[in-house]
Amino acid sequence: MSSESQMEPPSFGPSLSETERSGARYLFAISVLAESRTDRVSTGDLRKYMGVTAASVTEMVAKLDDRGLVEHEKYQGVALTERGEQVATQAGWRLCVVATFFDSVLDVTLDEETAFDIGFALPETGVFRLRALADSACLGLCPDSDGDPGQCVA
Repeated sequence: MSSESQMEPPSFGPSLSETERSGARYLFAISVLAESRTDRVSTGDLRKYMGVTAASVTEMVAKLDDRGLVEHEKYQGVALTERGEQVATQAGWRLCVVATFFDSVLDVTLDEETAFDIGFALPETGVFRLRALADSACLGLCPDSDGDPGQCVA
């Protein structure tokens, strides 16, 4: 039995297929912008990070709030729920694996959006295959790493 077939995927709760790509990007952005799990992120900061209009942020935050992935209070900002944090962590893990693979194996640096899109599009087995091929520390992109490659969940 190969080591690849022995790898057990981490359990992150809701899969990315349950949340459309743009929603997952917003959840990931909130996780990056929040200083801690309980910190709220202003919709203005989210708008700047995502490079979208205020109306787009308002619309997506309302959708994510309706789905129980974020808690939004007008003028107080937005925070991830436990379920939203699970999806953001999975999205961040995928982004981290893809960015690390491209950087360490192909010597190509991807921007965050491209790495995110590739990670989102790949089936879980593909992400694990990239992780096995990269076999190196992550670039510190995972939400739980605080920029420290040694703390990466990948």
